[in-house]
Amino acid sequence: MSFTSDEIRSNQQYFIHKLQAEKQRTDVLKAVDSGKFDFVLLDTLGREAFVQGHIPSAWCLPPWELEQVTPLLPRDKELVTYCWGHD
Repeated sequence: MSFTSDEIRSNQQYFIHKLQAEKQRTDVLKAVDSGKFDFVLLDTLGREAFVQGHIPSAWCLPPWELEQVTPLLPRDKELVTYCWGHD
């Protein structure tokens, strides 16, 4: 399969925007290790899972509560969401 110049440009733009919108995992791990966050870490799993275990300093924000909580989120910090996953 070959791509046209427009498709290649479109894909490049997609990944440029994607990388700008995502925090690198290593940056999050460094912040967790040091306890110094320049962002707000949002755990999106739900309250029950949050109580069972979460990253220190994370806020619990289940997706179904997003609308109610959005006005309370800081506007001067980057928001980083996470949920449990396996590497």
